[in-house]
Amino acid sequence: MNRPPGSARPLKSRPWLVTLTGLGIFILYAATTARDRVVNDVLSASLAAWRIGTTGQPWFDDFPLDEIPTGPDQQLWTGVAGNGHVAVFRSPGAIAVGVPGYVLRRQGGTDPSDFSLLPGALTAALLATVTLFLLWLVLRLHMSDGVAALMVLTLGLTTPMWTVNANSLWTHSLTVIGIAGMSWATTRERWWLVGVFGGLALWGRLHMALVVAILGLGLALWRRRPRIALEVGITSVSFMVLAAAWSRWMYGEWSPQGPYPSGPAYAGAAADKSLTDHLVNQLGLWVSPDRGILVWTPLLLVLAPAVFRSWRSLPDWTRVLALAGVAYTLVQGFLNLFPGGSGFYGYRLTLELLVCLFPAFAIAATRMRSWEWWVATPVIGVQLGAISFGAFAEGYFLRDDQSWTDNSLALALRTFPIPVVTWLALCLALVLLAARIVGQHARARHVPETADA
Repeated sequence: MNRPPGSARPLKSRPWLVTLTGLGIFILYAATTARDRVVNDVLSASLAAWRIGTTGQPWFDDFPLDEIPTGPDQQLWTGVAGNGHVAVFRSPGAIAVGVPGYVLRRQGGTDPSDFSLLPGALTAALLATVTLFLLWLVLRLHMSDGVAALMVLTLGLTTPMWTVNANSLWTHSLTVIGIAGMSWATTRERWWLVGVFGGLALWGRLHMALVVAILGLGLALWRRRPRIALEVGITSVSFMVLAAAWSRWMYGEWSPQGPYPSGPAYAGAAADKSLTDHLVNQLGLWVSPDRGILVWTPLLLVLAPAVFRSWRSLPDWTRVLALAGVAYTLVQGFLNLFPGGSGFYGYRLTLELLVCLFPAFAIAATRMRSWEWWVATPVIGVQLGAISFGAFAEGYFLRDDQSWTDNSLALALRTFPIPVVTWLALCLALVLLAARIVGQHARARHVPETADA
């Protein structure tokens, strides 16, 4: 496939280096996954995946659920389904994606004492790694392989993609890889494959249908090619039908969202809230101290001017995807409370927004001005320090009612100020040194100015 006009000339491809980098990321993710303390959502989904993987059936009739170890603030999302069986109440994808890992560990047994979070956690780490690889494949069409790798590593190591998405078996494990897959398939104009990845995302969170619809319809209208919407729509809807069939098997009802209330029920509950409540909830997704995407990822603010300047020249699909991510976030804030629960480090309900914005912001970053790079580099260093500390510490979690009044990193600073400050300083120095080395190497190789930056 020809490279887009104006894209940088790639450096010589080194498959072995890409493989080693991907393996290193997976090992890092796997080593820092949650093994004992996880959120109710994760615990329940992993338990259901274990049950299916070890017995072939999803129900817990006459199973001693009270013997599954839970923490003081943990509980299992279980209940009696419409078919009369006791089942875990989670979305289809959150359970199904974990089943293969537990099938591989089938010899572990079926007693409560045999249950382990490890296969689910490793599945999350693997999916997160594949997500980064797909995004690297997208970016290398617009910049050198090395610069694309740096962009992807920034996403993977300085945002909650590490502390949340790669940490446990969330619904985001599917939605995020679905967005990355749609991006990759779009660059190759494989529209049916866009629908396949969009369908996977729907299995994670049904309202991801909004992103799939906006991307498919938006590009069909923009490019005047109705076939795009048709292929994306048919394949993604087929996955929705499969999700309904899964729910029929597991819960006894044809419902693509699983055991959750219907869309009108969610809308009705949201309509009962005041306008002020909705505004506060929307703001919380963006700027609350412990759940705001702009608080944990201020690099988005640094990159914003470059995005605005180059908006019209960005690939059309990156603009449509970015707008789809914003629309999804608005709906997310309408349907769900912005903290997204507790027991994790960083934000989670805006992970989909982060990945939807990533292609446009990464491409625009190659057109940043010198002073913007001077600002971006230390910001990346601080983000790396903040996120990596949370990934290794696996603690300092705040309750959801503290989301407006405190911050997990601030809590760590108050608890152990010297070690935390030292770690942040080391990460900042590491990024500054790496930026200097990369810049010198790029100039020595006489690569295009975008790669030099």
